[in-house]
Amino acid sequence: MSANAKPMWIMVTVVLIGVLVAGDISYRAQERLGELHLQQVTGELQPIAALVKEDEALIRALQTELGADKDSGILESYLANIRRDGVVKHADMKQRLDTLAENNTAIVTLIKAYSPQAKTAAFNSEADKFRNYASAWRDRWNSVMEIFMAGGNYAAAGAQFPAGFPAAVDGEVAAAIK
Repeated sequence: MSANAKPMWIMVTVVLIGVLVAGDISYRAQERLGELHLQQVTGELQPIAALVKEDEALIRALQTELGADKDSGILESYLANIRRDGVVKHADMKQRLDTLAENNTAIVTLIKAYSPQAKTAAFNSEADKFRNYASAWRDRWNSVMEIFMAGGNYAAAGAQFPAGFPAAVDGEVAAAIK
């Protein structure tokens, strides 16, 4: 080997080792990002989907139980029922309504944590609608007893569950898993 060839081989070896180390670091970083993404999906997005399904089931059950029609919401129907039958008779319904309020709060919290990483515009748009709905619904729910005691009624326009939110969550789950 010539005198110039030996330093050249050393330099090529050092560069090759550097490339291999950089490749390994890049691979590990990508692997870690994948793990973080999976944690977000399982820790935030899937719980949102589960709570939304539970909310939908609660709303359907309450509408059936309370006899809520399309023109009056579940809170309006609950208020009418407790006026008619008394608060104690509808304690189980109150518990379901409390669960609905708690679920909405949990969903909003999870949305706030997940939204910066959202993959679809539909999710962000529907998540905003859900946050507005949850806030309005919470305010209406918190005022039930006050309205009951005062003998008043709710304003005609109630908080409507955003119909597109469940599909947007499902679409986001599908996009996030890819």
